[in-house]
Amino acid sequence: MSDFLKFLVTPLLSQPEKLSISDSHSTLYLQVDEQDNGRVIGKHGAIIIALRTLIRTYCTLRNLPYTTLILKTE
Repeated sequence: MSDFLKFLVTPLLSQPEKLSISDSHSTLYLQVDEQDNGRVIGKHGAIIIALRTLIRTYCTLRNLPYTTLILKTE
C-alpha cells in the first residue's frame, strides 16, 4: 500500500527525495519536506481528503483492513 501512496504523492512534491512513508498497525504516516506540506494538504484540505479516500478505496478493493493516513509535520 505504501507503493500506491508513493505513486500518488510523488508528483505533488518539489523535493520527492524527502518523502517518507511509515506504517504502524492500521495507520500510514506520511512525512514530506516542510515546504511541501501545503501541497499535500491542498486548499481547504482537498488533496489530503482525496488521498484518504483513495487509500480507503484501495483497502476496500483488496479486502484489507481500513487504514488511516496521517501527515506528520515537524
